[in-house]
This record gives sequence, structure tokens and C-alpha cells, in this order.
Amino acid sequence: MRELQSRLHCVSDTHNNSLGVLISYAGPLHSASGDAILLLTESAVTNTGTARKEMKRVCNVVIECIQNVTRHGWIDKNGETLLYLTIEHTPLGFQIQCGNIIDIDMASTLRSKLNSVNGMDHLELRKRYIEVLCSSNISEKGGAGLGLMSMAKRCAGPIEYELTEQDDNLF
Repeated sequence: MRELQSRLHCVSDTHNNSLGVLISYAGPLHSASGDAILLLTESAVTNTGTARKEMKRVCNVVIECIQNVTRHGWIDKNGETLLYLTIEHTPLGFQIQCGNIIDIDMASTLRSKLNSVNGMDHLELRKRYIEVLCSSNISEKGGAGLGLMSMAKRCAGPIEYELTEQDDNLF
């Protein structure tokens, strides 16, 4: 836990509805670090004076981010999946940035799914979400493909993304 605390930076002022970075984390993703990030997110967003409904929305997106990284992230030679996550309070709301390393096949799949989700309006997204939910097809990674749709339903605009190629066909 001390390792997590040394890598996790939480800025919140309970007396001020301040804007700026609330949570910043870069490091390995384990169940304990994911749980701690979620608890700190809830606390930091609540301390901005934001309505409970909005806090739950932010937390749900963070949960989806962590689950996606856990299920689909590249595992390094040490057996770890690395995560980068920031949550920022802006004048327009909350901005969540999440990143991790993935292989070339997952990058292609992710690009395709994000483009598909971003191409749907709210009604189409809701309809597709229900269709996938009712089909009950669970992938070998343990998901039904609802994560990105769930995030998109909770976001005010399209999910912005960037895939930057690294060494050895990793992004």
C-alpha cells in the first residue's frame, strides 16, 4: 500500500470547489491499487461539491477503465499490467484520462470498437447496449463487450483516444 501511496497523487480541498487534477496514478494495476484508486476518486469528486449522481457517473467510468485495463492490458515480463490514470475537474465537468500498453491486435480491435461506439447517437448506443446485454455472449476474457458502451453512455461527447506505437508492436 505504501508503494501505491507513493505513486498516487490525490489533490482535493474540502473547503474549495477547486478545478484541476484530482487523481493521478501511474504504476502497476493490482486489485488493491484499483480499489484504492476508486475510493480516492469517490472522495476527491465528492469533495468538489459535485452532486452524488455525477460522482457515481465518474466512478462508474473509472471502474470500466480499470476493468478494461485488467482484462485487455499487456502483461510485462514481471507479470504486471501498467496503468496511467488521471481525473481532472474542469469548467465543463470531469475529464478522465486512462492509458496502458496493448499489443497490435488489441490496438486494432480497440480502434474499431471505439470508432463504432463514437459513431452512435445516445439512442443507438442504448439500443445496442440492450441487444448485447440480452445476447449473453461472454468472451474468453470474461466480458460481454459492454464496457466501452457503458462509458460512452455516461460521457457528454465521444470517447477521445490516441494509439501511439511503441517498440515490438506494442501501443
